[in-house]
Amino acid sequence: MEPDTTILYAEDDPLLRRSIATYLDNCGLRVLEAENGLAAWQIFQQERPDLVLTDLRMPVMDGFEFLAKVIADSPDTPIIILSGVGTMDDVIEALHIGAWDYLTKPIADMSILSHAIKKALERAKMLYDSHNYQQILEHTVQERTQKLEEELKERKKIEGLVIKAKQEWERTMDAMPDLIALLDINQRMIRVNKPMAAAIGLTPAEAVGQQCYLCMHSTRCPPEQCPHLQMLADGRPHTVEIFEERLGGTFEIIVVPRYAFDNTTLIGSIHIARNITARKEAEKEQKKLQSQLLHAQKLESVGQLAAGIAHEINTPTQYVGTNIDFLDDAFLDVSKLIDQFQALLKAEENGSLSPQQFKEARQALADADWDYLSTELPSAIGQSRDGIKRVTSIVRAMKEFSHPGSREKVSANLNAIIQTTITVATNEWKYVAEVKTDFDPNLPPVECLSDELGQVILNMIVNAAHAIAERLGANPEGQKGTITIATTQNEKWAELRISDTGAGIPKKIRGRVFDPFFTTKQVGKGTGQGLAIVHDVITEKHQGTITLKSEVGVGTTFIIRLPMTA
Repeated sequence: MEPDTTILYAEDDPLLRRSIATYLDNCGLRVLEAENGLAAWQIFQQERPDLVLTDLRMPVMDGFEFLAKVIADSPDTPIIILSGVGTMDDVIEALHIGAWDYLTKPIADMSILSHAIKKALERAKMLYDSHNYQQILEHTVQERTQKLEEELKERKKIEGLVIKAKQEWERTMDAMPDLIALLDINQRMIRVNKPMAAAIGLTPAEAVGQQCYLCMHSTRCPPEQCPHLQMLADGRPHTVEIFEERLGGTFEIIVVPRYAFDNTTLIGSIHIARNITARKEAEKEQKKLQSQLLHAQKLESVGQLAAGIAHEINTPTQYVGTNIDFLDDAFLDVSKLIDQFQALLKAEENGSLSPQQFKEARQALADADWDYLSTELPSAIGQSRDGIKRVTSIVRAMKEFSHPGSREKVSANLNAIIQTTITVATNEWKYVAEVKTDFDPNLPPVECLSDELGQVILNMIVNAAHAIAERLGANPEGQKGTITIATTQNEKWAELRISDTGAGIPKKIRGRVFDPFFTTKQVGKGTGQGLAIVHDVITEKHQGTITLKSEVGVGTTFIIRLPMTA
C-alpha cells in the first residue's frame, strides 16, 4: 500500500480497536482512532483521511449517522464497514447509504482486511483519476469548441480583412509615385499600379500579359543587365540604375523574387521603378558641397597650423642665427691669427724674424683661444645644418599638405602621408603627447585622394591630442600622454590604427561620434564636423571602413581600413 496513507478507524471496543490499529500500523499505514461516531466525525473534518473503517453500533453517534455525514461531505472517500455477526440488515442499510465494502467481526485473517483496504484505495484512486480525466476532457472539449468558434469568427474576419487589404493594396500602390509591377517567370506583367500603367501609356487592364521589356524599353528582348534575369539566376534581389528617356529620367529598378504560398516555388518577381533623377542631381550638388566643405576645412586647418608652423620654424632659425653670429666673431679671431702667421712667414722669407714677432704670434693664438674654437666651430656648423634641415622638412611637409591633390585617386605611400601630417601638426600635439609610429615598411601603395586622406589623419591626430589634454587637465606637472600611429597589411586592406591615452569615449555616445554636428566639446570649441568628414572620406570616397575601440579613462583606438592597390 502507498506510504503516508491515513486510515480513520471508529470502534467502541478498545481491545479490538487497538488490535486492528496495531496491525495497520505494522502495514505502514497511519491510523487515527476514534471510540465513537462523534469523535470520528471530528477527526475526519480535521485530518481528511484517505479511508474510513467504522463500526455501526457505537455510543454518542452511531456508525449510520457518521457514515451519512462523511458521504454528504466527501462522497469519494472510501468507507469499509466492520460489522458484527448477525447484523446483516445493518450492513445492507449501510451499503445502501453509501458504504463501499463490509467485513464481519471478528476478523479471522487480517490479510482480508489488508486486501479490502488495498482494493478500496485502488478504486478511490481510479475514481479520482476518472474524475480528473473527465474534467480535463470536458475542459478540453469546451476549449476546443470555443477555439473553433473563435477560429470561425477569425476566419470570417480574415476574409473581410483580405478583401479590405486587397482594396487598400490597390489604392496604396496606385497612390505611390513609384512604378510597381508584378511579373511572372517569363516577364509578363500580371498586375501594375496606375503610375506604371501611365508611364508605359496603357491602362492597368491593358498592361496585363504584356512583356515588361517591350513596355519599358520598347525592345524585343530583355536588356543585357536585366535584373529579372539576374534574379532568376541566383534567386536574390537585384538593383540597377538606368537612364530611360521614354520614362523621363534616371530610374532605380529594384527586383525582388516572388514565391508561391509554399515560400519555395519561384513564380516571378516584383518590380519597383523609382525615379531618382532629382536625387542624382542632389547627390552631385552634395558632392560639390562636400568638396567645398573639405577644401574650406583644409584652408582652416592650414590657417590654424600656421602659427604653430611659424613657431616650429622660428626655433631652428634662432639657433642658426646665433651660430652665424658666433661664426662671424670666430672668423675675426681666426683672421687676426692668420695675419700674424702670414707676417711670420714673410719675415722668414726676408730673414728679418725677431723674438718680438714670435711673442706677438703667441699672443694672437692665445687671444683666438684656438682650443675652444676647434671644438665649437664644427658643432656650430653641424647645428646650423640640422636647423636648415628641420626648416626644410617643415616647409616641404607644409607644401605637401597644403598642395591641392588630384581629383582622381592615385597610388600613394600611406606611411609618407602620415609622416608629413605628423610633422605639420607638431605644434598641436607636442605639448601634451609623445607621438610613436610603427609603420609597416612593406606596406603596398593605396589608391587614394592624398590631400583628403591627409586631412583625415590631421583630424584624427588633433582629436587624439585634445582627448589627452582633456584627461590631463591643467597638468601642472607637465605630464604627457601618448599617440601611437601604426600601419599594417591585413589581407586586402591597408590598416591604420591611431591610438591615444586620452579620456576615452563613454559607451552611450560611441554610436554618434561620426554624426554630423555631434560634439562633446564646449560651445565654440568644436563644430562636430571633424569625425563626420573623416567617416565620409573613408567610407564613401575610399570604400573603406572606420571603427573604434574605447575605454573610459584608458583611451581610444580608431581603426581605418583602406583597399590596397591591386
